[in-house]
Amino acid sequence: MASPSHSRKNLTTVEATVTSKGQVTLPKELRNRMGIQRGSRVRFSIPEKGSAQVEPLRYELEDLWKLADQGQPVRGVMTFEEMNEAKTRRKW
Repeated sequence: MASPSHSRKNLTTVEATVTSKGQVTLPKELRNRMGIQRGSRVRFSIPEKGSAQVEPLRYELEDLWKLADQGQPVRGVMTFEEMNEAKTRRKW
């Protein structure tokens, strides 16, 4: 069970318990703030010893086309700028 270590209004740090399977549940406030939904993918980075960062992964336009071709639901948000960059990389 996760518990905030700062006030909920300025939630910047949270604590959570790791299960026996190595899983951690991200608190709802954190998920909402980061735009993380069920099925979202996240990236964990370890910039220095003893710390970690988590960030939601955003889909590239090519990934969205693959999901659409497979009939998969698309989750997450992509800005117009990100779509244009992906489109340029794909050379349409």
